[in-house]
Amino acid sequence: MDGMIGEFLMVADRIFILVLLIAAGYIALAAGILDRHSTGRISALLINVTIPALIIVSMQVPFSPDRLANTEEMLLLTGALYVLSFAVAYLASRALSREAAERGVFQFAVVFGNVGFMGFPVIGAIYGADALFFVAIFNLVFNVLVFSVGIAMMTEGRREGFDPKMLANPGIAASVIGFLLFLFSVEIPSPFIDSIAILGDVTTPLAMIVVGALLATFPAREMVGNWRTATVSLIRLLILPVAFWFLARPFVTDPLIFGVLITLAAMPVAANTVIFAEQYGSDSRLASQVVFVSTIGSLLTIPLITTLLV
Repeated sequence: MDGMIGEFLMVADRIFILVLLIAAGYIALAAGILDRHSTGRISALLINVTIPALIIVSMQVPFSPDRLANTEEMLLLTGALYVLSFAVAYLASRALSREAAERGVFQFAVVFGNVGFMGFPVIGAIYGADALFFVAIFNLVFNVLVFSVGIAMMTEGRREGFDPKMLANPGIAASVIGFLLFLFSVEIPSPFIDSIAILGDVTTPLAMIVVGALLATFPAREMVGNWRTATVSLIRLLILPVAFWFLARPFVTDPLIFGVLITLAAMPVAANTVIFAEQYGSDSRLASQVVFVSTIGSLLTIPLITTLLV
């Protein structure tokens, strides 16, 4: 019991560091240092520059048959997680709402966690830099699905559909380039790799500041008190990772992969749920509620999940 409590406190300490960065973003927006426009520009910088840089750096590891086998295992288990997520999201959305715009938000929220902005910093804090390689692999699958199935969810019952051009984005490009460099054992020479690494290191503080600033844009009183929002957050933060733990445990051979997958499965609702809802005509206020509640809740549930299940 003492060991479990110690492990919980260790993980909680690492998460609390990120919480302080989130608080800095919240205060910066509340004080007028940041606004929605500047936060949007920082988000664009993260998505288009620093996260792709982090992905490439995380894949600059020596090629080996074992690591390639681990990559295959990671891809297969990531696919299994999303199959489970789609099934749970479909059932939950039908149970919670009859309106297409709301069902789309609920489905999107259950399936797509904040594996970009929060995934890289949280995994790096808990498991170290070596684990970021697997986060990059996971994000490749995430990006393909969010710009295809994710759009289909948000446009349920309407004509808007998937545009293949949206797959041509920096996140997918960096994942493909990084994986090819890994596969063919190509090392990026200095000073280029050093510059890319510095850019990647900026991701954690900037991403947490953006999450905090995003939370500050939501009126807190309007964000709580909706039982459906609480239900979706509970599914996203606890039910989904626990269900996947039971399903995947017999098949995982690498403890690091298992830890990364379970932790990513426990991430709060993706911050871009609100952006997608606004862009594709779904319920953006409901999306804001789910993002807010799940992000606040994850500050407790992530240490809990990683301590008890990993």
